[in-house]
Amino acid sequence: MKRLSNLYENLYKPENIKACYHEVVRNTKNKRQVHQLQKNADTVIRNIYEELKNERYVVGKYNIFVIYEPKKRTIVSQGMKDKIINHLIARGILYPALLPCLLPYNVASRPNMGTRKALEYMDRYRKEFSAKFQKYYILKCDISRFFLSINHKILKKKLRKKIKDPKALKIVFQVIDSHDSGIGIGSMTSQVLAIFYLNDMDHFIKEELKIKGYIRYQDDFLLFSESKEYLECCLKKIREFLAKEKLELNQKTRIYTNKENICFLGRNLYGQYAKRRTVRRRMKKRLYLLKEGKINLNSYIASKICYKQLMR
Repeated sequence: MKRLSNLYENLYKPENIKACYHEVVRNTKNKRQVHQLQKNADTVIRNIYEELKNERYVVGKYNIFVIYEPKKRTIVSQGMKDKIINHLIARGILYPALLPCLLPYNVASRPNMGTRKALEYMDRYRKEFSAKFQKYYILKCDISRFFLSINHKILKKKLRKKIKDPKALKIVFQVIDSHDSGIGIGSMTSQVLAIFYLNDMDHFIKEELKIKGYIRYQDDFLLFSESKEYLECCLKKIREFLAKEKLELNQKTRIYTNKENICFLGRNLYGQYAKRRTVRRRMKKRLYLLKEGKINLNSYIASKICYKQLMR
């Protein structure tokens, strides 16, 4: 695939700015921020146009907060204007330059894919391997502190191979450098950059290791094989490959048999939700967070209703 040029001008096209404005308004939960943005919509859109066309945009400060479900994570959030520009960079530069080079087994944060596609792959591999083998194995890998461990220098080198436009590279690098280390969880650019960062690993697993059954959702991925010994060999080579990317697998990484209770994206091999004891443990954790004042009553009740529905 050739490196793309003339991408930067996509950012300040009025129709693109308006599309991203409406997308941000539609997806922002803080209605007070939305109302304030809508009151000044014409001014905000005009300022975005001027800043981008004249290359005067500077990434604003992030609002940093912590979430506790499904696990403790630090999330970064931006002001409304920065959110719109972040969406413009993702849709105008990163999507056309990066998405075409991604393998279809890399399903997170992509149009018409996501969790649904991952579960479709898992069900397909389960049926294929069950038809051929009475016993088979699944290597489940999880990368430690993935977003925070993404190396800026390596990421920029990868981007230069896909993007030729110097103005486009400049603003993308500005977004990357706005994070002290890694890339923050919570923005559209971070999601796209994260799925792209491991694209070389996807090709390595499919083309060098010759794994037929493979799925990746961000930093969680599965490899299917009839041979445990071969998966052990693959695991060693994947660790070596990731070391070059300044990443490492965490302690949850292990090889399962098809008879064991493997959990991927909250489901087992049959696409069913987690065991009842897992749900009880999560609700106990939610109750503790409620008592500590880290979540509100409405959030707790919503979780309880949701889990009750899942366990029917």
